Amino acid sequence: MHGVLRYRWSLLCVGLLIAIVVGFPLIRTIDLFADNTVADETFSEGSRLMQLIMGSAFALAGLLAWHHGRDALHTLRRINPFLLLFCVWAATTILWSPYPVVTLKRSIQLVGVILVGLCLCLPFVRQDYVIKVLCNTLTVLLGLSVVVVVVIPEIGVDSMRDGGWRGLMWHKNTLGMVACFTSLLWVDRLWSRSVHFRTGVFLLLFTVAMVVLSRSATALVSTVIGVAVYMLARRRYLGGVHLLAVLSCAGLALAAVAGLIVFIWYGRLPGALELAAPLFSLLGKSMDLTGRTDLWRYVMLDVARHPVLGIGYGAFWLNIGSPSQYIIDAVNWIPLQAHNGYVDILNEVGAVGFGLFLGLMAWHLVCLVRLSAYDRSAAALHWAMLLLIVVTNFSESEFFRGFTFQGYLFIFSSMLVSAHLGRVRQYVRQEAAGA
Repeated sequence: MHGVLRYRWSLLCVGLLIAIVVGFPLIRTIDLFADNTVADETFSEGSRLMQLIMGSAFALAGLLAWHHGRDALHTLRRINPFLLLFCVWAATTILWSPYPVVTLKRSIQLVGVILVGLCLCLPFVRQDYVIKVLCNTLTVLLGLSVVVVVVIPEIGVDSMRDGGWRGLMWHKNTLGMVACFTSLLWVDRLWSRSVHFRTGVFLLLFTVAMVVLSRSATALVSTVIGVAVYMLARRRYLGGVHLLAVLSCAGLALAAVAGLIVFIWYGRLPGALELAAPLFSLLGKSMDLTGRTDLWRYVMLDVARHPVLGIGYGAFWLNIGSPSQYIIDAVNWIPLQAHNGYVDILNEVGAVGFGLFLGLMAWHLVCLVRLSAYDRSAAALHWAMLLLIVVTNFSESEFFRGFTFQGYLFIFSSMLVSAHLGRVRQYVRQEAAGA
């Protein structure tokens, strides 16, 4: 009886952690009526309410991991080692950061998110439970956003951006991407038959409608691509140990055929901007990504000052008077990111940190390929999520930037895949030994 109560209590704590860590940072908790720039500045610096709520969640995660100490240590050995090394390196940049207190706070945030991810990977937590709680949390947020749009339209509708819905969230694109990932989760739950069919279909249509109502072209295209990749990854002919090789060969073959056609037609190979033009047109964006490429060039000037070590984790985009002041002067507004996750990583933690990030990515890909050989249904969702997060970070900075939606989804996904793969392989070895 005591064991059952302990299990239920621990599972309830895990569900609460998912709901708080995933859901709370998405809500405009600072000033619902503030314009986007002011709200983003306060959010990037960290509000007292955010520190209180997230600090409590991290403390709960620490207690839960301590309570299941042996399982937590065993699980920790299985997760992506480059994730832990990146965390250590980010904290090390305190030594030369121009804002060591900020770097320390960001490092604590990163440790806290990893600690929460460790709790999601404990042996008694099934992956379908994590998906269920995550899916339900995001669906509730979307439902509350509809209420806000109806009751307080001046908050819920972004009148400055084509009248797209943003609901409770910071931006219409945020609502669109949340609805995109929620749609992907409902597709997975329907395919896995973990929800009543009619209920699942209704909620899937609701989340797709929210993607459309957000008027985010990026979210709409991402939803189509994510669901397509998920369905392809679930197919048997794309599973197995040769998944990465099959996808790589298929991509290279398609690129070669397309290049040959263009070469025959124009007599030359296309440039990078020419290749990207159809995608930009589909997303309704200009070739310079609405000025984002200018930000990239300016940030690369700062990268040249500290190419190896970086300026310091989280120590660049800190409003007026910070190291990003020269960019503020150049663009005449206050950006709080480079709108490119890879450029921001290179700038903040240097070539050393970027190398660790590439190692993290490579390890995650290898784990996904191996997991696809054992359990392609579990790997399919993570394949789709990884693709969307990797592509999105070419225009938005989500990797390792505090409490960003796609940032902690990436961390959780990497940890879940590594832990699940370790358990599956252990089970296969035990079965082979028994046979």
